[in-house]
Amino acid sequence: MNRHLALFIGLRYHRFGRRRGLVAFISRSSTIGIALGVAVLIIGLSVMNGFERELNQRFLSVVSHGELPAVKPPLRHASQLVQIAEHTPEVLAAAPYIEMHGLITHNGLLAPVGIRAIDPTQQLQVTNIRPYIRENALAKLTADSPGIILGAQIAKKIQVAPGDYVTLMLAQDLPNQHQLTAPRRVRVPVVGLFQINGQLDGELAFMHLSEAQKIQHWQPDEVSGISVRVTHPLQAAAIVRQIGLQYPQMVYVESWMQRYGYLYQDIQMVRTIMYAIMLLIVAVASFNIISTLILAVADKRRDLAILKTLGAPNHLLVRCFIVYGGYNAVMGCFWGCVFGIAGSLWLPNLVSFLEQLFGHRLLSPDVYFIDFLPSELNFWNVLVVAASAAAIGLLATIWPAFRARHIQPAQELSR
Repeated sequence: MNRHLALFIGLRYHRFGRRRGLVAFISRSSTIGIALGVAVLIIGLSVMNGFERELNQRFLSVVSHGELPAVKPPLRHASQLVQIAEHTPEVLAAAPYIEMHGLITHNGLLAPVGIRAIDPTQQLQVTNIRPYIRENALAKLTADSPGIILGAQIAKKIQVAPGDYVTLMLAQDLPNQHQLTAPRRVRVPVVGLFQINGQLDGELAFMHLSEAQKIQHWQPDEVSGISVRVTHPLQAAAIVRQIGLQYPQMVYVESWMQRYGYLYQDIQMVRTIMYAIMLLIVAVASFNIISTLILAVADKRRDLAILKTLGAPNHLLVRCFIVYGGYNAVMGCFWGCVFGIAGSLWLPNLVSFLEQLFGHRLLSPDVYFIDFLPSELNFWNVLVVAASAAAIGLLATIWPAFRARHIQPAQELSR
């Protein structure tokens, strides 16, 4: 009975307390502050989840988890190293590659390019690049006919389309490194484009492995290195190191974490900062709850004296004001969750609309690995955020609520 009575009195105080200007203002401020903190954190965590999803599903589907490039290219007997890798635990697949860097030109326009020469059949087991290549251009990369697949940003810079011819300018490997020579020029047709909507579109191109071997004057089993796909990308460095120790030729041990690990680390860092920001916002709002309850206790001193005269125990009065202040925390969490969930679901469309409206791109593909704002709502995050904010808000009610125990009925009713 006392529990229901405390709930009834606490909610009644909250309802009629709205008529008092200062108390009502501070009460609403605390609710808005908690709602703001919860909504901002839910939206922020959803964006971080979206970035992590795109990193795993989009970026790492094109970038290999680990690589073993030769210290002194070419890497000989590449098939032997591929077999060693495929027989290593936690390795899903391995494929040889040749890496070349240079310039690509068309009609006087130049752009830097990193060429990745692959065997399409083997490479598709390591990276899932097929969904991002237009018009099934991957099937046109064959050992019999030369061709290149360009990133969409590179094609835009030099203004080419599939079917056009481009000229590759590649540095020559010479015994005397101090000698300057003209770069090799190779004319190849563009057989297709790929688009990941990120920075790789402006720096990467694909060519068939055999064509690159002809350009480099290498034997069929000589490559720059091999790339591998592992079961746990975060453990790629240790797995690749294990493969390299089994091969007689000196190779470097590289993983995606060495080149692009900053992306994952930045996501985790921002996630931690978002939690800290939310706690600060909710903490500030909790001070408003404390102020509201202190004013409410002072305003209801005469009512409390009457309740104590009628036999109300101290713990009943304490629970009344915990309900009074906890209502703000709970309602703040509720509305924060509503706006946070709605914001997480609609934020990508809203950002896309604003980009089209103002003609300015929020995420540049030259800087970020994607050029759009992703979002992925995780209801476990919503639950944790709401529970944390509600707990902080309820803890803030305890000290001012206990002030109601010190009311002296005789002194208050004699005034």
